[in-house]
Amino acid sequence: MSYASALVRFNIGEVSELMGGRIDTEEYKGACRILKNFIPSVQGPVSRRGGTRFVAKAKYVGKKARLFAFQFSATQSYLLEFGDRYVRFFYHRNPIVNSNGQPVEITVPYTESDLKDLYFSQSGDVVYIAHPSFPLRTIIRYSQTDWRTQEVELVDGPYLPVHSGDISLKPSAITGDISITASADVFVSTDVGRHVRIMHPNNPNVQWGAAKITEYVDPKNVKATVFPDLPFLNTTESKAWRLGVFSKTTGYPAVATFFEQRLVLGKANGVYGSKTGQYDIFSPTAADASVSSQYGYGYELSSDQINDVCWLSSGRALAIGTVGADFTLSTIGGEGSIPMSVKVQRHSTYGSESVAPIKIGSTTVFVQHYGRKLRAFMYDSNSDDYIAKDLTTLSSHITRSGVKEMALQLEPSPVIWCALNNGKLVGLTYESAESVEAWHSHEFSSGYLESLVTLPSENGGYDELFLLMRRTVNGEDRYYIEVMEKGIDEEAQNTVECFFVDSGLSYHGEPVMQLGGLEHLEGFCVSILADGAVQTEKVVQNGKITLDTPASVVHVGLPFTSVLQTMPLVSVGNQGLSEGYKKRISAVLIRLYKTLGFRIGAPDYIEQQKFRYFGNKMNATPSLFSGDKIISFSAPWDMISNIQIEQDQPLPLTILGLFPFVSSYKI
Repeated sequence: MSYASALVRFNIGEVSELMGGRIDTEEYKGACRILKNFIPSVQGPVSRRGGTRFVAKAKYVGKKARLFAFQFSATQSYLLEFGDRYVRFFYHRNPIVNSNGQPVEITVPYTESDLKDLYFSQSGDVVYIAHPSFPLRTIIRYSQTDWRTQEVELVDGPYLPVHSGDISLKPSAITGDISITASADVFVSTDVGRHVRIMHPNNPNVQWGAAKITEYVDPKNVKATVFPDLPFLNTTESKAWRLGVFSKTTGYPAVATFFEQRLVLGKANGVYGSKTGQYDIFSPTAADASVSSQYGYGYELSSDQINDVCWLSSGRALAIGTVGADFTLSTIGGEGSIPMSVKVQRHSTYGSESVAPIKIGSTTVFVQHYGRKLRAFMYDSNSDDYIAKDLTTLSSHITRSGVKEMALQLEPSPVIWCALNNGKLVGLTYESAESVEAWHSHEFSSGYLESLVTLPSENGGYDELFLLMRRTVNGEDRYYIEVMEKGIDEEAQNTVECFFVDSGLSYHGEPVMQLGGLEHLEGFCVSILADGAVQTEKVVQNGKITLDTPASVVHVGLPFTSVLQTMPLVSVGNQGLSEGYKKRISAVLIRLYKTLGFRIGAPDYIEQQKFRYFGNKMNATPSLFSGDKIISFSAPWDMISNIQIEQDQPLPLTILGLFPFVSSYKI
């Protein structure tokens, strides 16, 4: 029996081996057994990813760093490099330097081991940085070369619930610098900086006063400074008091976001909102205990168990991810002087990891507890509830090591990029409206991925993926900032400006035989594309290589291999399914777009394809090929028959479709 098959889309991506028998599903038709260093598009074709261009070395050798995307607008965006007690800044791939030519840098308290727990939230020119072991901090941009950082001086809260025991507190004065005395042991030395609220009767109402602890004396006595707008009514004892949520004793906010013109902070199982439009004031009531819509709020999430807040995401409601459950917080009322009420609902018990989520339209994509699944948290009109859809159902293997960071790229393809705990990169081409959820894996030669972010390109036409890579050079760990290129421009007609090397650099100028400036790749064997032609690989010595022939446009970097392996071919004919038949692919018609050079065959019988024919000029670069190419196969008969395509040259490859011709016979 002979039959022709058609593989015309690859936008299901790489699937788990557990899907190998699901030939009954529609997804099987667009799935791949291996999809490495390829990016599937929403439409169906798959293209080789571009290489990564070397941008700069991180400040320290042997010390980790972390990236943050500071995006003020589509045309004003900056890359921030956080390292051991410092932050450096980049603008459109270039380090920002001062008038002396030195990198602009500010000092922060975070050490190398603290970087992984930083949580960022941006509002205009201000970035709020939360960390459970440090007071809330901001970085503010005043100009491109003027960046400043400071602790956020919170005012009046947020607070723990009102004390309900017999211990009383007594202020020594109603304003200014005072002492506060407790009737029993209350204070500890790490309470310095903590807020205190004390209520006194004020017939027929009450009055709250508040202060900030400035000095610890002993367990019953502290010194404090009264907030100017919240003086105490008198200096008598009161059993109605409350202590601040944040301090060195209790810890600091772990997450932060903005919701309904409030700064919202999360710590342990509590969520705390500032006053409307006043991000540093968390007053829960007025001094007379009256409440209106402008005041702050605090809410402790109720669940079967107490779970720490892992992330916050704003939308029609505030989505809250905790270690053991997922919630939404919404506000009700709050018009004029009418008090606002807070409503919190639990929707699932999947739980989350402490990884900042990705917001795509009205959907929040988060990492499930244990880090091995991505879920899409969204409102479902059919159930009138929020659901958390598993995005790794078909590809459960791909995030097995756990996700540590995510970044969203909308152009040229909508991809959620994930940095894994094992140092690899995976991507999810995601378009919910078209039901496209295609996973793809990416590997780097001699590279370990530490951090990633996306930023608009300089011309604003697409999003760039920036990577912080750890590479071992001469036995020494170095950290490089690199950016993934598009690989090939949409308008390209030849390979001269194609960029398919990692940690690479380019040369443009007069023809040369020797290239320098490659110290960051010392000792590595590099791939070379010179004037559009592939030259033999060279080893970098003393930061230099010597070309085979002179060239004026050269791209040099680490080679990488792109691999696509189809699922086992299946056909349904007059004799039923082809399962149980021995099969042999005799030929394949492959439909290509702007491609040059690749290997194709059965997994163990890969053959290089030629794109230079008799009559072509030997000193001219072959044109990019678009169209159909019929390829003969030399694969043996086998029960399982599939196709593997590889590209290890620094050249482009886009596959529109595969049309194999298969012969089979029943055993």
